[in-house]
This record gives sequence, structure tokens and C-alpha cells, in this order.
Amino acid sequence: MNIKPDIPQLDPMRLQVRKHALLNEIGARPSRRRWRFAAPATALVAAVAVALVLWTPTTPDAYASWTAEPRAPGDLAPVLADCGERLDWHDARGKEENLPNWPAAPRDVSVVDQRGSTTLVLFTGPQADMLCMRTPEGVAMTGSGSGRDREPLGGRLFADFGANLSTDRDGRRPMRVLSGRVSPEVAKVVLETEDGLTVTATIGKGWILGWWPSGGDPKHVTLYDRAGGVLETSALPVR
Repeated sequence: MNIKPDIPQLDPMRLQVRKHALLNEIGARPSRRRWRFAAPATALVAAVAVALVLWTPTTPDAYASWTAEPRAPGDLAPVLADCGERLDWHDARGKEENLPNWPAAPRDVSVVDQRGSTTLVLFTGPQADMLCMRTPEGVAMTGSGSGRDREPLGGRLFADFGANLSTDRDGRRPMRVLSGRVSPEVAKVVLETEDGLTVTATIGKGWILGWWPSGGDPKHVTLYDRAGGVLETSALPVR
């Protein structure tokens, strides 16, 4: 004997109301959501990793102007103002976005990485980190709530948080962004990728930050002292 489950009938009017409510909610959010952001699985296991994803596409100019060596940033006032607006949005709309429950977005600028027309700003705090990217196309932000469980470096020279991968909507123009912490003994950090790129990271306040215009995984990191001597060469990741 076949028993048919009793399936409740949904009210069409209520479905329409809910549909319009969802559309209005989506329309009220910032529009720059055209990038995917994939965090390393280890980061997701270790902590509340990806909090907010608002990457904007890297423009052809950002790719063409990319340099393996960072340069000194110019006037940071407009950059910090734009990033500050994103941080304000995070604080105002965080609960609606189901973000980790930290009191407020961090506002301490630890390191600024400038390569061509793209500026990355890493905001850090005791409970969270936020990474802002500003290109000629606009501003975008991603965040991590991993600060609560972060272990001190101790006697180590370096520890990274993995190289996050972003692509545009069609999977083109991939980019990798790597951040980490570094000892005061280290004056220069050079990354080598699996696809043959050599990238000098930017150092600031005990943090490093760098990106490259490919999907190649980071392979090795070499740490240098102030005299130019090699302190250490290690395979990545270094947890």
C-alpha cells in the first residue's frame, strides 16, 4: 500500500510577499559583489574566517600596472576614506549579513600594499582583521574574525594565513592575496609562486601583505635581515 505524505499547501500570497521582501533587501545592499573570494580550508577550520565578501573586479589597468615590487603609496587620504565607508557599512549592517559577532570593525592600519593602480589596506585588531582593496573600479572589503584565536609568533620569524583566491564572475583575471605576521628581525619577505612569479611583500607593524595577478599557489618564502642576508627559506604555508 502506497502512503502519500501530507504536504502542506503554501499560501501564494505569502510567497509573493516574501519574494518582494527578499528583492528589496538585496537591492538595498552595496552593488559591488561581482568577485568570488575563496578562503583556504585551513583558515575556515581554524577560525571564523570569511566574514564579508565585497571584492570588486580588478580592471585590465590593475593587471597591466601590477609590479612584483611594491611602491610607496601616494596620498592615502582618499583610500582610507573609501575604506572607512566600507568599515562603517560593516558596523551598521553586520548583523544583517550574519557576520561574526565582534564589537566593531578594526580601524588600526597595519600595512598598505601599493602595486600599480591597486592599493590594499590591512586593518587589524585584537578580535578581527579587515582587508580593503581599492582599484580604479571601486572599493571592496573582506574580513576575518580569527584574531581571538591567534597565537603569538613567539620565536618564529614568520606565519601566514594562506593565499586567498579571487576571480571575476567569469573565472577570468584571478588574483591571490597573502597576508601574515612577521618578526621584527625580518626586513624583507620574498614569495615564490608555483607558476614562476617572485613577489616582494610589503611589511608593516609586524604584518606582511602582497598580491599577484594569477591563480598560482605560493610555493616558498624567503626572509631577509636588514643587511640583506637570508634568515630563512621555507615552503608555504607556514602556520
